[in-house]
Amino acid sequence: MTSAPVQPKQRIQYLDVIRGFAISGVLLAYVFWNLGTEPDSSYTSFDKSLDKILSFLIDSKCYTILANLFAVGFVLHMNKSGSTAGNLYTYRRRLLGLIIIGIAHALVLRNGDILVPYAVLTFLVIFLYRASNRTIIFVMIITFLLEASMPSLFLSQHWAFPKRPAGQGNYWVENFEWVKYWYATSIFFWEMTLFFLLSGLLAGRYFIQKKKKLTSTQLILIVIIGFVSGFASYWFINSPFSNKIRSIPDIGNTFIVRKSIYDLLFMIHRVGLAAAYVSLFYLLLSRFTLNALAVLGRTSLSNYIMQAIIVVPICLAFNLFDHITPTIALIMTVSIWIFQVLFSNWWLKYHRFGPLEGLLRRFTYRNAINAEKQIVQTQLVVSEA
Repeated sequence: MTSAPVQPKQRIQYLDVIRGFAISGVLLAYVFWNLGTEPDSSYTSFDKSLDKILSFLIDSKCYTILANLFAVGFVLHMNKSGSTAGNLYTYRRRLLGLIIIGIAHALVLRNGDILVPYAVLTFLVIFLYRASNRTIIFVMIITFLLEASMPSLFLSQHWAFPKRPAGQGNYWVENFEWVKYWYATSIFFWEMTLFFLLSGLLAGRYFIQKKKKLTSTQLILIVIIGFVSGFASYWFINSPFSNKIRSIPDIGNTFIVRKSIYDLLFMIHRVGLAAAYVSLFYLLLSRFTLNALAVLGRTSLSNYIMQAIIVVPICLAFNLFDHITPTIALIMTVSIWIFQVLFSNWWLKYHRFGPLEGLLRRFTYRNAINAEKQIVQTQLVVSEA
């Protein structure tokens, strides 16, 4: 791989499939839980079952996978030939482009944007690129403890928590208030994103730099252990036994220990299922092409933004915000997913990159693309002569 942009023939099919699966899960989570739902009391038995099943299988797992993939992509970029300084320069431009897209996305369409946190925190990950694995693991532990202790720190210092926005009537005014709220409270949530970015950095080192591979037996074991541990931790968190965590002695008047235990259980659930999914898809890819997920993965940035472009007007037109039921969400999710697969497949027949992927590529590799064009033009002149 050279320092120039990755060409379609250089793409790794497996990563595109995983990215396509993750972006599909983001769509489902967005429609099911981020648009505002009807009270549970109004749910049918089908709604209740669907909500519980998908909460277990999808919610938070695809965000976990995407964060890891984001860091793996960084390792892939740094593994290109060329100087480290040059590769870092282009990657920082890419992160800047994603921040610009993410801010526009959050302000205009969706306050729960994930591009800005991923890009901003990856600037921190870059500083650990040459750090030892032991150092990265140490930082991950500190990051986990920070996330668990931050609420207690605010309470102990009597600092006021940012207030959740009240309904403003106008969608964009309210959306802007939520954007401010999410950034004001980022100190409570971004630690876990950083944690998974760092775990993705370790995965990139192991599988990309060292070129390690897992056997089919190892992958099957990961699938089994992942689902079992993911189910067991999820069951405990949502069972009456979880009340026993509240009786555990803590540090002074804080709840750092209890929250750390709860967060650890939830992390086991997220990581277990996420690891099971990525291992399962690797096994499936040896038998099936999984082209629908692959095309979604190749155009994941465009599809991520497109989800809100489609959903927001629909919700405004039919007054669906805060009135979504799991049945309505399922219909919307399946319809949008099919449309995005068809659109992505059609677009890639005529273009090498997705709409926003091409725009970001030009922003990131402006000089390299201009050099490519000059080389092609020179070759044409020479051939004509």
